[in-house]
Amino acid sequence: MRIKDTQCIISLAPLKNGEHSFLFTIDGELFRENHFDDIHEADLKAIVKFNKNSSIIMFNFTIEGTLSVTCDRCGDDFKMSTKMERQLIVKTDSKEHREEDDMISITTGEKDIDIAPFVYQYVVLSLPMQRVHGTDKEGNSMCNAEILKKLKKLEVTKSNEEKYIADANMHSSHTEEPTNN
Repeated sequence: MRIKDTQCIISLAPLKNGEHSFLFTIDGELFRENHFDDIHEADLKAIVKFNKNSSIIMFNFTIEGTLSVTCDRCGDDFKMSTKMERQLIVKTDSKEHREEDDMISITTGEKDIDIAPFVYQYVVLSLPMQRVHGTDKEGNSMCNAEILKKLKKLEVTKSNEEKYIADANMHSSHTEEPTNN
């Protein structure tokens, strides 16, 4: 899937050799454009630092802010804080444009680099598998209390037989013996 470009473009050609730093503000549009529905809104700052002086540039990303996501437990949206640091190696004198895990090669004719696809990838891959509200200072869930009450009513109590079977399965191990033919 090709990630749509946004206005997170760094023009490398006019930059002199030395340290450079760019700040980009990322909102929910980046995720909506790419049809990623898990993030409803975003308020992120992406700081990109690099040293331009050779045919290889190390981009250092610091991305932090909040993401609006849906709680997997109660179904309400909440703001989740995020902060990450990533590194991207950019080779600037390649014969062809190539992208690998943490390295891209751009041709000598390419003078701009759009960092939006990398921010998108870093944020999406940093999301936890399960997203739930946190707890307050007393350790109580910040989930929707009414929904938690309804879920508690729907909770199925296991019979003694089911508990025995589950307990027996947890304490047994099964290994397959090799057959001699």
